[in-house]
Amino acid sequence: MKEPSVSTMTVPTSRRPRWIAPLFSLVTLLPVGCASLANAPDTPARSFHYPQLNDPVPTGDRYYLLVFGSQSLPKQPRYTHTWITFVRIPAPLPGCKPDLEQHTISWMPSTLNIRTFNFSVEPGVNLNLHESLKLALDDHDRISLWGPYEIPSGLFRKLKIQKDFVESGKIGYQCIDSVGGAARDGNGSNCVHAISDADATFTRQAYPLSSFGETASHYILKQLVERGAIKNVETKHDFLMPILDLERYPIVRREYNPPLIPGPLRFGHLLGLVGDVSP
Repeated sequence: MKEPSVSTMTVPTSRRPRWIAPLFSLVTLLPVGCASLANAPDTPARSFHYPQLNDPVPTGDRYYLLVFGSQSLPKQPRYTHTWITFVRIPAPLPGCKPDLEQHTISWMPSTLNIRTFNFSVEPGVNLNLHESLKLALDDHDRISLWGPYEIPSGLFRKLKIQKDFVESGKIGYQCIDSVGGAARDGNGSNCVHAISDADATFTRQAYPLSSFGETASHYILKQLVERGAIKNVETKHDFLMPILDLERYPIVRREYNPPLIPGPLRFGHLLGLVGDVSP
């Protein structure tokens, strides 16, 4: 089944001219301390740990997750993005092809123009998988993929709750969302926090803005692996690649790199110094 699109605008061929934001690394260190004071959107997905949603599981249904990251070379905050696609393949009826269900959380400003140092919430839009890929390609950004990995039914349901909340109109977009309007009113999110706000254990402090692009995507995956939501990162279910029509894109396939220091929170990650992705 083709993924539904909630986007009504045409994706532009480019968001140029490019400009480098040399102060971004310094500015994003401020929200590390401010995040504890910032208000995050009140998503219902945070009310559940995924094991609580595991039952009932329809016999034969399988669930999968794909984690994407894109970024310009050299890496510029305005031209980075993190998104996920999650898939349910129901058990096929005799003589019938299974009807695939797919969803994506890919949160962007509705203009598709990321204003890094805009500290006011603006309207947002959730792109589907192929809109996200086209946007990255039009900007000549590198696209990376971790997965597809098999996940439990509860994580699929939790992410679907989060997607429905993101698309509900209750939040907008703000790139640095730990300060300014988003932090004050709890009604804004960037692409990373539009996913990680579903975390029932850690707040935005565990997902620092100093990690962005492919680094943020890998960090979200790390959290899922360490919580046991993805039990086998060695196995990629590549049969989904042609089903999702991904083979026509120049995607860099990535491996999960476990951290050298065990534990969910590390000083290096809080400063965005650990877990970056090699070219």
